[in-house]
Amino acid sequence: MKSKRLIPLLLLICVFTLLTPEYCDAAAYRSYNYDYWGEALPTPDPYVPEKIIDLNQYVKDLRDIYVTADGNIWAADSSNNRIVVVNQDGELVRIIDSFVTESGQQKLNSPESVFVNSDGIIYIADTGNQRIVILNSDGEFKNIIEFDPEAVKKAQIFAEGFRFRPRSIGQGVGDKLYVISAGVYDGIMEFTSEGIFEGFIGAPRVTPSPWEVFWYRVATEEQRARRRLFIPVEFSKLDIDEIGFIYTTVASSEDKSQIVKRLSPSGTDSLIRSGKHPVVGDILISGVDPYSGMSTLIDIAVRENGLYSVLDSKRGRVFTYDSYGNLLYIFGGPGSHDGMFDRPSAIDTYEEKILVADRGKNTITVFKPTVYAQAIHAAIEYYERGDYDKSAEMWRQVLKFDAGYEMAYTGIGRNYLLQEDFATAMYYFRLGEDRTNYSKAFDYYRNELVTKNASKIISGIVIIIGLIVLMVKLGVPMKVKSQVSAALALEPGETKSALRTTLEGVWYAKHIIFHPFDGFWDVKHEKRGNVASATVILALVLISMIINIFNTGFVINTRDIRYVNIWREMASVLATFILWCAVNWGFTTLTDGKGSFKDIYIYSAYALTPMILILIPITIFSNYITADESYFYYLFYSIAVIWSMGLLFIGTITTHDYSLGKAVLSILIIVVGIVVVAFIGLLFFMIIDRLILFVMDLYNEIVYRV
Repeated sequence: MKSKRLIPLLLLICVFTLLTPEYCDAAAYRSYNYDYWGEALPTPDPYVPEKIIDLNQYVKDLRDIYVTADGNIWAADSSNNRIVVVNQDGELVRIIDSFVTESGQQKLNSPESVFVNSDGIIYIADTGNQRIVILNSDGEFKNIIEFDPEAVKKAQIFAEGFRFRPRSIGQGVGDKLYVISAGVYDGIMEFTSEGIFEGFIGAPRVTPSPWEVFWYRVATEEQRARRRLFIPVEFSKLDIDEIGFIYTTVASSEDKSQIVKRLSPSGTDSLIRSGKHPVVGDILISGVDPYSGMSTLIDIAVRENGLYSVLDSKRGRVFTYDSYGNLLYIFGGPGSHDGMFDRPSAIDTYEEKILVADRGKNTITVFKPTVYAQAIHAAIEYYERGDYDKSAEMWRQVLKFDAGYEMAYTGIGRNYLLQEDFATAMYYFRLGEDRTNYSKAFDYYRNELVTKNASKIISGIVIIIGLIVLMVKLGVPMKVKSQVSAALALEPGETKSALRTTLEGVWYAKHIIFHPFDGFWDVKHEKRGNVASATVILALVLISMIINIFNTGFVINTRDIRYVNIWREMASVLATFILWCAVNWGFTTLTDGKGSFKDIYIYSAYALTPMILILIPITIFSNYITADESYFYYLFYSIAVIWSMGLLFIGTITTHDYSLGKAVLSILIIVVGIVVVAFIGLLFFMIIDRLILFVMDLYNEIVYRV
C-alpha cells in the first residue's frame, strides 16, 4: 500500500523536473564585474563555451582569425606560411599558401593577419615578405602593396630603418585600407583602394611628466642615452565598424586613454569614456589572480549597438563595453579547461557568438551567450531604438540574475527620468551608484518642489525676516545678552568651576579665529585657553569629520562608507596631531622656541576651529546641491583648510616668538621631521612584526620537530 502511495509523488517529481527550464551551462572560469568602488564581484557567466575547434591538424601558429558573413573562419598560420579556412564545424574549406602573378607562382611567408571584405576580396598581411597580398574571392591575384626601399628614402616621412611588416588590416569608408605595421610608431597606415600610401592617422601622443622633462634637461648626454626614450606606443590590432570608425588597441601604454581608441577616418579619437572605470580591462591589477600588472589588450571586435569586446592576452579574458565605455561583463581566463586559454591571440564575432583564437593550443573557442548576456544585449538594443519601457523591463530581467548589476539600476532609472518620475529615478540611480544621472534627476526634482511650494517658501521667508526685525526693534538680543552675562557673573568670593573655565576657553576660540595674533597671545600669556578647552575643540573636530564622512551628499561623497572604520579615521587624525605637537616641541626646543608642549597642544587645537564651523554646514549643504554646484562645497572646504593652516602658522609665530622667516623654515622642517618619524615608526613596527613571526616559527619548529 505504501509503494502505491509513493507512485503519484514520484510522477509529480518527474513532471516538475521535466518542466523546469534549463538555465545555462557551467563554465570552468570565474566571471565577475567591477562595482563603482572598483571591487571585483562575481556574476553569472555571460558567455559559455559552445565548442572548441581544434586546428592542430591544419595550423601550427595561429596568429589571427577573421569570420566572414557566411560563418567561415579564416585563420592566419604563420609557421606553415598559409591561410586556412574552416567552417563553423571545423571542417576544412580551403587553404591559401600561394598565388600566381605574371612573374610566376609566389608563396606566402609568415602571414600574421587576414581580412575579407563584403565583396569577397581577400587581404593577407604577408608579414615575412613585407607586403599585403590582395586576392579575389577565387584566390586569384589582384594586387600587391609593398614599399620600395628607394621610395621610402625619398619620402622622408618614415623613421630610419623602416620595414613594412603588416600585422592587422581593415577596410573603411571609400574602400580605404587601414594597416597596422609592426615597429611603426607614427600611427595607422592609410592606403587607397589601389594601394597608394596616403599617410598616417591616429598617432598616439606621448606626454612626458614634468619630472621626466626636468631630469632630461639636467642629464648629461650619456645619461640621456641610457634613459628610456619617449617613443609613442604601437597599435596592436584594429577593427572597423559599419560607419567607418576604426577601433584599435594598444598592447601596453602608461596612458590609460591610449589603450583603446575609436578613430574617425580623419584620425580623431572619438571613443566615449563616460563609464565608471577607464577602458583598460582589469581594474584590480593584483588580487584578482596570480597575474600582476595592467591587462595586455591585443585585439578588439566591434559588435552591434556600439558594443565592442577586447581580448586580454595576459589573463586570457574578454572584456565587453557599451558605446559609452561602461564595462558590461567579463569572461574567460588562463588555464587548460574549455573556455580558458594558454596564449590567446585574436578575437572576432559571428552573430551573437564570440570566437577566440588560442595560439598556444591552436584552437578556436566558440562562446555562446547565456540568457544573462542576452538580457543585457536586449536592454541596450531597446534603449538604442528608443523603446525605453522595454529596455527597463529587460534590465529588470538582468537584476533577477545579478541583483548587484549597477548598470541595470541606471537603465531603469533613465526610464523613470524620461517619465518625469524624478524621485523614483533618483532612487534607482542611487542603487546604481550613478552620480551623474542622479544629479540630473535631483535638479529636476528640486525645481519641481520649489515650483509647487513657491508661495509657501516665500511666505516663510517673509515671516522669518519680519520676526527678526521685530525682535531687533524690541531689543530682544540685547536683553538676552545682558541676562546671560548676569547669569555668568561671579558672586563676590566665588571661584570659577572647571566646567565653566573649559566652556569659556572653548568660547574664546571665536575671538581667536578673527583676531589670531591677539588671541594666541592671550591664550599663552593671559591663560584664556587651557588643555581641557583645547581637548574639547579637538574632539569637536573629530566629530565634525566623522559627520562629514558619513553624511556628505551622494553626489559628492565618493567614499565607500561600508568599509570606513570610525576608530581608524579618528586614530589617524589624532596620531597626526600628536606627531605634529611632538616634533614641533622637539625642534623648537632646540631653536629657542618659547612654547612648551602644553602651549603647542593648545594653540594647535584652537587653530582647527574653522574646520568645526565650516564642515558641518557644508555637509548639510552638500545634500541639496547638484554636481555642477559642487564647486561651492569644495570652495568652502578649501577655505576651512587654508584658514586653519593660516591660524596654525600665526600660532607658531606667536607662541614661539619667531620671526616670519624663521616660522616658515621651522614649519617646513617640522613637516619633514613628521615624515621621518612616521617612516622610522613604520619601519620599527615592521621589524617587530617580523621578529614575532620568527619567534613563532622557531617555537613551532621546536615543539613539532624536536
